Amino acid sequence: MQRRPHARGDEPASKRQHKVEATDIPDDVLEQVLLRLPVKSLMHFKSVCKSWRDTIASPHFERCQLQVSRARRPSMLVLPLWVMDPPFRMDRIMFFAYPGHGAAAELMHEKAWSTGIESFGRPLHCDGLIVVAAALSSQIFVCNPATKELVALPAGSPDYCYGCHQKIGFGVDPSNGKYKAVRCFERYSNEDMTSYSIGCETFTLGERAWKMVVDPPYLVKPMTPVCLPGAIYWSNGITPSTQTMLRFDLHKEFTVFPAPPCMELADLSSDLTDLDGKLCYALALNHTVQLWMAEDDGVRPPKWLLRCTIVLPCPTLEIAPFSAYEGSIYLWVDLTYIYRYNPDHGGLERVVDMDKEMSYFHLQGTMCPYRPAGSNSVYCVMQYSETLVSIRGH
Repeated sequence: MQRRPHARGDEPASKRQHKVEATDIPDDVLEQVLLRLPVKSLMHFKSVCKSWRDTIASPHFERCQLQVSRARRPSMLVLPLWVMDPPFRMDRIMFFAYPGHGAAAELMHEKAWSTGIESFGRPLHCDGLIVVAAALSSQIFVCNPATKELVALPAGSPDYCYGCHQKIGFGVDPSNGKYKAVRCFERYSNEDMTSYSIGCETFTLGERAWKMVVDPPYLVKPMTPVCLPGAIYWSNGITPSTQTMLRFDLHKEFTVFPAPPCMELADLSSDLTDLDGKLCYALALNHTVQLWMAEDDGVRPPKWLLRCTIVLPCPTLEIAPFSAYEGSIYLWVDLTYIYRYNPDHGGLERVVDMDKEMSYFHLQGTMCPYRPAGSNSVYCVMQYSETLVSIRGH
């Protein structure tokens, strides 16, 4: 005689207590557990069951996960760049996660591109999304390395000034939560830059085309802009000899913003950056770098204050502070090195040489031989916090 299967109530208690279904977990408890997991795990757990997938994919969960990610200690993202003269191009773009110590970086995402990828300028980061813009063309990529999403934006308006880095900003519009790329371009210009026309356009992720917005009142420099909540800050010149800055409100228009008293139009070594959520200007002066911070409470006129002066071990060609946490400031130096500076005692130490000391690994733990033969490698590094923010979902 065939025995019937045990009903759940007929099973011994020792067996029943181990059979908790995923759907038995209360929604509020499930959400709190999932919010504490890395994005890689969340992407796998979407396939556990429909309720888990719906929870993780919901706009509410994405917003909560973004808040949790912002509160965590940030990591770093390293992008190797192979400097190649046209018509040669890189065949892929790679994103490596680096914890900020040691000499090992792990591959987060790799994308081959059939038409090739041009040498690019300094990448931009906002809420886990990375924007990479080619230096000599209109090619622009937006990637979320944690979710493996990567898209190429459509070409924008022709730029008379091709030959230097694209003037690209990227941020989130606080009025609607949409992510926007902002691109300034020159319609024409004479040789001494006394006569020119410059335009501006935006691309909202999830849409299909660039939209023209108000023209900048002055010429925008190719120095990498900085995006703080709701606004992008550009370096520019009122005239070929007069320096100032512009603030572009992602929901409104351009306004003039005072430049640091030390900023010079011809300075190619210094840089604008976001340091600990504030606008920073790093002034490179041979063996030293001064960090100037903008104080702007939205009520009183903005002003710049010197935060510190860092003595470098040798002269530098390019330097940018890119991260500040746990009392230290991290510096990206000469496209190759990461340094750490402690303002309390003035100590400066080299963290890693990204070219000669860093080891790059695949997810499986094997070495990643990413260098093409004969290429000239440099390295971009930025502060990074992984999120679920979707490129296509917006």
